Amino acid sequence: MDASGEQAVRQVLRGLHYPAERWQVITQAELYGADVGTRERLHELPTRRYRSCTDVAAELDELST
Repeated sequence: MDASGEQAVRQVLRGLHYPAERWQVITQAELYGADVGTRERLHELPTRRYRSCTDVAAELDELST
């Protein structure tokens, strides 16, 4: 994920306290009002605990390859 993509994820997940479970990441994005594409990508995340926004972004990057 490039720097702008990670920045967008950070914007959507602002206020989320880490570590966070997958469902918490998705819920935060929905509360933020993330667009459909972003929400769909977050629903592809594996069920696990994420240590940081960078961790979420790295996982999304892995899913893109």
